[in-house]
Amino acid sequence: MVRGFSFYRRFTLLLCALLGLLQLPATAWAAADEPLRIGVFPRRSAQLTTTMFQPMAELLSQQLKRPVVVEAAPDFPTFWQRLAAHRYDLVHLNQYQYIKAHAKHGYRVIARNEEFGRDTLTAAFFVRKDRKMNSLQQLRGKKVIFGGGRGAMIGYIIPTQMLRQAGLEAGSYQELFAKTPPNAIIATYFNQADAGCAGDIGLNLVANKIDVEALEILAQSEPLVLMPWAIKGDLPAELSGRITSILTGLQHSDAGRKVLKAARLTALRPAQDRDYAPLRQIVAEVLDEHY
Repeated sequence: MVRGFSFYRRFTLLLCALLGLLQLPATAWAAADEPLRIGVFPRRSAQLTTTMFQPMAELLSQQLKRPVVVEAAPDFPTFWQRLAAHRYDLVHLNQYQYIKAHAKHGYRVIARNEEFGRDTLTAAFFVRKDRKMNSLQQLRGKKVIFGGGRGAMIGYIIPTQMLRQAGLEAGSYQELFAKTPPNAIIATYFNQADAGCAGDIGLNLVANKIDVEALEILAQSEPLVLMPWAIKGDLPAELSGRITSILTGLQHSDAGRKVLKAARLTALRPAQDRDYAPLRQIVAEVLDEHY
């Protein structure tokens, strides 16, 4: 009786194991049917963002053989809420957002933008030439308009550090905020502020809207790595490796170059977390946030 029961138990366990193995292909197939979600921070309007990155989603879908969708958030709170819920498998975000997302939610950087042939950017203070300014100290008591909110790395965090280093503490100048860095430059051109903060390539983005010859750079930072692309921490290694290979190789094929052109990029360069390490200290100094 004991021997028979032991045989029956072993047979039952073996049968259960076999049934479990038979389920693996179905599970894998179901996972492949789940859409891979690309999140893009609201640097531009949701409609324009979707248009710009849809070709990337289509190329990834074709090469990964699974659905890929672009989810453009209408605003920063919505974007961050989705990221914190781990909704995005692949996400494009600014440098500050990446530092925070890596520390709090486990996202891992895999690539960074190359724009206008450069993969670095400097934060710059733009002023009108007719103001005849030559130092940041002259902004004491003046209006400074920042491109983006207090979470904008190039538009607020780095410029604020530069002001502190120039001896201008909070309250010694008036803080204004534009929705985007290009808007900060435009506002400065129209005398709505004494200086506007944006990336040093900002004039390229507004050349069709204002006379950029009327503006000049008052001061600019050291070069900083451009905005990153990161993947969800629990994404399978094989899938994350394939995504990384596809994105960082876009410039090597006609189809990839079309994707880059639509996204207004010249390439996506490989990136590692240590590339963004120097920015953590700056965030700590300006925002008193430690990541």
